[in-house]
Amino acid sequence: MAERDPVDQARADLLVAVGIVALATAYWLAADAIPSSPLSGTVGADGLPKTLAWVLGGLAALLGARAAATCRRLGPPARPDPVVRAEARRRHLRALGMLGLGVGYVLVVPYLGYALAVFALGVGTALYNGAPRTWRLVAGGAVGAALFYLLFVQALGIPLPAGVWPGVWKGVFG
Repeated sequence: MAERDPVDQARADLLVAVGIVALATAYWLAADAIPSSPLSGTVGADGLPKTLAWVLGGLAALLGARAAATCRRLGPPARPDPVVRAEARRRHLRALGMLGLGVGYVLVVPYLGYALAVFALGVGTALYNGAPRTWRLVAGGAVGAALFYLLFVQALGIPLPAGVWPGVWKGVFG
């Protein structure tokens, strides 16, 4: 695979830094909305989240400053050949597909329930990344979903969405 141009990398770092600063700002605003309690001491419930937002924003600002200095020092990027550009586009589209799988999971988990949605996410991710369609894939997805369910719901007591299934079973079996 071809080496990435340092100026292109610095420009990408600069865009990431801007995005992270925006995320840190949103996080700080969400922390600022935490209600104050008369029982809290000098540092309220919003203290740690606001500190984390400042640290995140500061690190992003450092990344952005380094990227800007690199761009200024090196000048305009070299013109990549079409093969390198096509490979970069393919990698970005694959990453977008993985993001789509995660978004799909978030959208269906309230309806399918945690266990079935984790199964679908695991199998879907494996298929998307080129795993062969065999019974082992289905079995691995089922075992993984069962283990995550046992860990989070049973062992740790974290309530996770059951989906529509309890109502379906109640309607079928009365």
